[in-house]
Amino acid sequence: MLNDREQEQFLRHWTTAQPVVANYIHSLVRDHAAAQDAIQETAMVLFRRFPEYDVTRPFLAWALGVARFQVLGLRRDLVRDLLTFDEDLLERFTRSWAEIAPEASDREAALQICLGRLGTHARRLVRLRYFDDLNAAQIAGREGGTEASVRMALRRIRERLRGCVERELGPSGSDA
Repeated sequence: MLNDREQEQFLRHWTTAQPVVANYIHSLVRDHAAAQDAIQETAMVLFRRFPEYDVTRPFLAWALGVARFQVLGLRRDLVRDLLTFDEDLLERFTRSWAEIAPEASDREAALQICLGRLGTHARRLVRLRYFDDLNAAQIAGREGGTEASVRMALRRIRERLRGCVERELGPSGSDA
């Protein structure tokens, strides 16, 4: 069992790595519930094995390695429900993900700031479309208005968010 100091260290590392690990797993696992299970199982494995963590290596790389094994386990158990990659391709994908993760994390943080700046109606439309996974017709039925007006509003919101994210990231972030 980890002592209080070790638990605190683990939580600091995991809090930073969790969004990247979650995005990595979700990119490989189509089933949302299965992906969530894999994220939780990854966290549990990392927590149990934290005393084995080599502090000279980046925690994120270690966490992604554990997540990779969780995805492989899911793949064995749920082959029909997963994108299937051979192990070599999965390994290359994992290495690439680790390389782009810092930039993706910066973009995600900027997006969160920009989402917070949206008005109530715009945030509701974004939530319905991208979090509740409703299409424009379903949103129009729920919120009133036409499908075309919802599509136009979402297009404008995406443009505002894109511009806001680019401004938040500054000159170095807009090259991506």
